[in-house]
Amino acid sequence: DVVSPDFLTGANISVTLTQEFMDAVENDTTFDLRYPDLENYTPQQKADYDAKWHDIGDVREWEALGYPIKVYRTVRARDIWDLISFCATYSAEPGIFFIDNANEDTNAKAYGQKVVATNHCGEQPLAHYSVCNLAAINLSNFVDKKTGEILYDKLKETIQITVRMQDNVIDDTPYFLEANRKQALGERRIGLGVMGLHDLLIYAKKRYGSPEALDTVDRVFQTIAETAYLTSIELAQEKGSFPFLTSREAFINTGFMKRMPEHVRNGVIKHGIRNSHLLTIAPTGSTGTMVGVSTGLEPYFSFSYFRSGRLGKFIEVNAAIVDTFIEIHPEYSKDNLPDYFVSAMDLSPEEHADTQSTIQRWIDSSISKTVNAPKGYSVKQVQNIYERLYKNGAKGGTVYVDGSRDSQVLTLKSEE
Repeated sequence: DVVSPDFLTGANISVTLTQEFMDAVENDTTFDLRYPDLENYTPQQKADYDAKWHDIGDVREWEALGYPIKVYRTVRARDIWDLISFCATYSAEPGIFFIDNANEDTNAKAYGQKVVATNHCGEQPLAHYSVCNLAAINLSNFVDKKTGEILYDKLKETIQITVRMQDNVIDDTPYFLEANRKQALGERRIGLGVMGLHDLLIYAKKRYGSPEALDTVDRVFQTIAETAYLTSIELAQEKGSFPFLTSREAFINTGFMKRMPEHVRNGVIKHGIRNSHLLTIAPTGSTGTMVGVSTGLEPYFSFSYFRSGRLGKFIEVNAAIVDTFIEIHPEYSKDNLPDYFVSAMDLSPEEHADTQSTIQRWIDSSISKTVNAPKGYSVKQVQNIYERLYKNGAKGGTVYVDGSRDSQVLTLKSEE
């Protein structure tokens, strides 16, 4: 029974899935549900478990250390996959965290750490006691609203300033836990993100999710990633690399850094790097709404809607971009907008997913993104989206089928 239906309604709950599980789903084979065999441990093994398990937390790694593991149940992987997908389809929970994708691509591998979980919005996969200060650049400020030209030089300059600011925040933060302080100052992790992506695409005359938009998105986020990393390399020359960096060679051979351009990789080898991680896409739900642009990298839910959140309940939001766009392009009106004024529900779930995967290529942490799907979307279709995200390198995913929750953050009507 649901004792308190409002419990945890503001958080995203995710299930962690491994590569072995996803392989078993694809091949329709069985999967062992395993855990340390605590009932049969010696006193020493039990003491080791109490002392070390919270640091390891992965049954595969625990077994490799030589500790006995018990198979509690063997199941058909697709039965669990069907259950997860059924729940996601009809209640919008859980989301999915692909932990092996996250660990394959984290720079933390270079200094002997690993991802164990994410924060509650999923954009920051973290090691034990890791913390990360976040900032978001408003991308709508980096496009010429008349011509649609993207202002890359201005974008680079702002990134350089923001990375320096975030690096300073690390030293100026009062840490509540000593373990947080040691971790923060050791890895100097920051999370530079964005808001207003959809605004940029509209002014650039690109339909969100289209091949042309994906090309633009790819170039914008490559610019963000390269500039952030080059700035951190400059900072390392001035102030030194993050203390946990013991091997520059190991750092440039993580999954993420292998994809970075050679001049960035060579810069790390030559000068080091100030920050272990630099990029993340947070939801910016309240801050993006306050600024009056699309939040995070989401498309507009609608150009007129009601929002419940930190700013209050059932606040009417009319997207400012419509009036601004018409002022600049008077040949259009509210009833006659160009076809690149699409809302979240106008897009196919595939367009949402492919945008997320394109951007993930250039993000060293992760992304908060909802794949919106229409009412009536089937469990099998939801599974296909999750599998598409997994195969295209996403570190997690949330599919939201319209109407699948009793109450939702964004609605087109204001009824309770």
